[in-house]
Amino acid sequence: MRRGYATYTTVRAAVLSCALWAGAAALILALGDMSGLMLAPPVLWAGPALLMIIGLTAGLIPMVLCLGMTLAAFALTGPALLVACAALYLLPALAAYGYSLSRPLPFWRACALIAASLLLGQLAIYLLMQRQTQGMLFSEAGMALARIVGGLSYRDDLLYSLVNAGFLRIPASMRDTAIVAVPGGYALSTGVTGELLLQVRTLTEQLLEGLVPELLITVSGLNALLGLSLGIRYGVQAAQKRAFLRGEDPLPIPDLGMPPLRTWHLPRPWGLRIGLMAIGYPLMRYGNTTALITVGSILFQVFSLCFAVQGLATLNDAQHRRGTSRGWRSAVVVLSLLFRFMQIALIFIGVMDQIKNTRGLRPPMRPRDEEEE
Repeated sequence: MRRGYATYTTVRAAVLSCALWAGAAALILALGDMSGLMLAPPVLWAGPALLMIIGLTAGLIPMVLCLGMTLAAFALTGPALLVACAALYLLPALAAYGYSLSRPLPFWRACALIAASLLLGQLAIYLLMQRQTQGMLFSEAGMALARIVGGLSYRDDLLYSLVNAGFLRIPASMRDTAIVAVPGGYALSTGVTGELLLQVRTLTEQLLEGLVPELLITVSGLNALLGLSLGIRYGVQAAQKRAFLRGEDPLPIPDLGMPPLRTWHLPRPWGLRIGLMAIGYPLMRYGNTTALITVGSILFQVFSLCFAVQGLATLNDAQHRRGTSRGWRSAVVVLSLLFRFMQIALIFIGVMDQIKNTRGLRPPMRPRDEEEE
């Protein structure tokens, strides 16, 4: 079998990536009753990106093996519907990823194709779940989570921790009788337990209603962008390092013509079109129907993601000009993924860069008569 990204880059990289993936899945499965629920969020938020990084650093065969382990873990922790949802989410995106590498497509076109595949996969899952719940997906999800939490052996400890964290609240009329003595210790009273489980159900419904636009746009876009860009960067670096140490030609890892981060920007016509999507914020805040609020949220998510990425590129360019070390530049990227205030600041920076062309990446606008000459 010939080495390369289409098979495996090195035996060490292939074995190490599969072992780490299997270890993470086994750790989550060891959590017991809620292992299926605990496995879903990391796969949803970062699974496609991590698999794409494995694809270019270890090879497509290790990537497929890790995908198989993920589906097997879902099969061990939940019904067939859970496996179907995971497959609908991961398989189209990874197929688009493989197609983009084999062609190869230009970097931004590949990102758009992978993000569209993730978005369509999520829409398919949403429609499938709505059909299974007869249009009551969020309500059924809330009830299901409340039932699962209610059946846990550590139910009272979990509920009390959520109360202390501020997610749930014990009504004032129940505080005096909230905790009762039981053989071997203390527990929450029956009335308080029922009230807190009802709050778990309501909180789940509200969170899901607000998360849908973010999952469709932000999660799809970030997975495509991070998975492809980091995969290319680390894959090419690893190939060059192996070639230098072994005194051989580097393995051909496609870079799809990916530009450096500091040069990422929206072309002027696209910047104007995407900038108009900021109208989604007032629609989201002051809309009087669920449909209008959802549309506004989706528009604003597109605006926020695009200009936050441009803001990050602008900040990265400023760091390069000042000679900032690679570690600090990487830290800014990580912080922008973790903290909301950083994302808001990057959106503002991106909008200002788009308006003022601070990096000089777009040609100046010329009068129409001068263009005709």
